[in-house]
Amino acid sequence: MEKKETLAWLPETDPAVSRRMFQYKLDRSYTRPSQLDIEAQKAIVISKRSTCLFYEVGATLFYMKSGIYHLSDGYNGASRGDVDPRIEGCARIVGGKLEEGKGLCRGSHAELNAIGNCPVDPATYENVGMMVTLHPCYGCAKQIVNRGIKTVYYIWEYGREDFVTDYLTRLGVDVKKYSSTFLRRWIERNGYDPIGLRHQEP
Repeated sequence: MEKKETLAWLPETDPAVSRRMFQYKLDRSYTRPSQLDIEAQKAIVISKRSTCLFYEVGATLFYMKSGIYHLSDGYNGASRGDVDPRIEGCARIVGGKLEEGKGLCRGSHAELNAIGNCPVDPATYENVGMMVTLHPCYGCAKQIVNRGIKTVYYIWEYGREDFVTDYLTRLGVDVKKYSSTFLRRWIERNGYDPIGLRHQEP
C-alpha cells in the first residue's frame, strides 16, 4: 500500500493536538470544495423545500467578482398561501389522470422564485450567475435573459425543450452542466434524486 505523503509541519506537532484536528484535512490530497460546489449544495438542499410531488428543484443566484457572493435562492412549488399539493392533490391530476402541458400546475419554478426573492435587481450587477438543480425550461429561460443573468449552471438534465440551451446561448447566456468529484461524491452519499426515479425502478 502506497504511503501517503505527510504534511511538513505535522511530525513536529504534539500527537494529542493533531488528534483533535479534522483527520481528513491532514491528508495532503485533501482539497476544499469550490465556491460553485457550495452553490450546488445550496441549490440541492433548498430543493428539499419543494412542495411539488414530481420534481424537486432548487436554484441560487450569485454575483461573481473575485469570488462568488450569494444573493438569493428559491425552490419550486405552490404560491404562498395556496394549498399544499400533498394534502389537496396535484392540480394536474384530473379524473385520476395526469394532464401535462395544459397550464394546470399551481407551482412557480425555482428559477423564478430565486429571481423574485433577490433583494436587489440582478440586472444591476455586471456578472450574475445561477445554479439550478434541473436545466431551466423555456419560460424560466426568458426571465433569466430579462434579468441579465450571464451564466447558468445546471446539475441534472430532465425532459426539457431541446431549443432552450440554444435560445439562452444566442441571447448571451453561458449554459454549463456542472459537476465535480466533490459534488458527485456528496450527491451519492446523500442519495439525492431530483425527479423521483429511484422509486420507479423495477
